[in-house]
Amino acid sequence: MNPTVQPKSRRYLSIVKDGEEVVVKSVEGGRNVNRRLRELGIGIGSRIRVIQNTGGPVIIEVDDSRMGLGRGVASKIIVE
Repeated sequence: MNPTVQPKSRRYLSIVKDGEEVVVKSVEGGRNVNRRLRELGIGIGSRIRVIQNTGGPVIIEVDDSRMGLGRGVASKIIVE
């Protein structure tokens, strides 16, 4: 690997700022986390708008629905 080229860093939903819109690229969780997120309508390619991310749960909007995700779950969702 060329030492001057840095690998692309991962960006997690737990660090996205209020008002930003992102797209889910992958989820670093087990079957239960992936299943639960799919039940909520969150999967690879989903567009998420962060409503509030100032401590506590991350409040998001997906397909005109608002919900809160715990910080642990939000830290498993890789976005772009």
